[in-house]
Parts: sequence; C-alpha cells; structure tokens
Amino acid sequence: MRIIFTSIDNKSKALTLAKALVQAKLAACVQISAQGESVYMWEGQLCQEAEYYLSIKTTAALKDKVVTWLEANHPYSIPEIVVLDAKASEKYQTWLRKM
Repeated sequence: MRIIFTSIDNKSKALTLAKALVQAKLAACVQISAQGESVYMWEGQLCQEAEYYLSIKTTAALKDKVVTWLEANHPYSIPEIVVLDAKASEKYQTWLRKM
C-alpha cells in the first residue's frame, strides 16, 4: 500500500483532484483533511497559505501512475507529492486491491 500526500489551496480543487483520481481507478480512497496553514519559502519570500491536504490511498503498482497524474493535473507549478510506504489491515488491503 502507498499513501501519497499533496496539498491544494481550496476545497473545490481538492474535491476535483480526489474525484478524478478515484474515478480513474488510480486511488481507492482520497481523504481531504480540514483546512490548515502552510508556511514555506517561495522565490525568496516567506509565504503563509491556507491549504487542504489530500491523503491518496493506492497500491504500490499504481504509485508511479498517480505521481505522473498529479504532476500533469495539479495546478501548482511544483506540487507537493510525498509518497509513503504503508501497512494496513489485511481486509483493508484486500479492498484496496479491488479498486
């Protein structure tokens, strides 16, 4: 199992990304967390932005396809794309593989 994290600046865009990933069968589930704050440096400036965080649940076999899809479809010029290996219960992993 892989969990891929990304962030986006508004809920409508978060929902658009989440629905597209699930409908394309690239993710079994995408959780959108409540709005939070990101603090980062961009082009030499300290920035603070409200963002929504997406946790994309997928299989190891689809990880590269999800990353490529995000790189092509995310509206940020350099989107956050963080991939973590994860372990889940056997029942959850079985469900995940059936997506």
